[in-house]
Amino acid sequence: MRPLLLASVSIAALFIASEANAADLAVKAPRPMMVPAPVYSWTGCYVGAQVGWGWGHNQHHQPALVGGSGSGGSIRDFGGKVNSSGGLFGGQVGCNYQFASNWVIGAQGDIAGTDFNGRNDDPLALFFGTGNGTIAIKSDWLASATMRLGYTFYDNRAMFYVKGGGAWIHNIWDLHDAFAFYSPTILGETRSGWTAGAGFEYMLTQNWTAFVEGNYYNFGNGKLLEISPSDPAAFYSGKQTVETVKIGVNYKFGGDAPVVAKY
Repeated sequence: MRPLLLASVSIAALFIASEANAADLAVKAPRPMMVPAPVYSWTGCYVGAQVGWGWGHNQHHQPALVGGSGSGGSIRDFGGKVNSSGGLFGGQVGCNYQFASNWVIGAQGDIAGTDFNGRNDDPLALFFGTGNGTIAIKSDWLASATMRLGYTFYDNRAMFYVKGGGAWIHNIWDLHDAFAFYSPTILGETRSGWTAGAGFEYMLTQNWTAFVEGNYYNFGNGKLLEISPSDPAAFYSGKQTVETVKIGVNYKFGGDAPVVAKY
């Protein structure tokens, strides 16, 4: 009887000890580590490409002598407007700095080759009743240097921004079919002005972003480009404005941003 009692006590002791060890192991087992979540940052410099479409509104003026010659006539200013449109393709470089958690400030320079073309009736031809004179314009490049201010959301991956700064455009006026005789008939001008716009940019990865933006450009009131060598007429470029819509991608240098582990 005594040996049987001792055996029963031993078995119970072993069972209690094994349960205690199992409980101790369960308490001391490390918790599984979750995959670190990336922290997206806009700070850094980038380079990218853009494509889009633009619309130009181009005024011009042609002071001309009407009603006779010399003292028998008077100078009258004939104003006209040529609307243009076409595609654009170019690139941009810039740098951003993120501060106060969600705010981003940056500077960007961009340049694009453009194919903004337009043609309209020559107001001189309409006045004199011939109806067969036209004036054409082509804008072949567009550039700007701007500052950007943005606000981020959606885990810091998305950003709305506004931008503004200086702008430049190159125009080619074609007076080959104008009513008055001009020589040369192809006139080029580079104009400076200002631009303002807004956009939305999204981080596809830690380094790649995609954006869409709209911009307005104003290039002032123009200048004298040509005086007719035979007729008392001059040609002035006038007020010029441009609107563009662009989409594009940027590559941000500097590798992945720091990560914070979540448990």
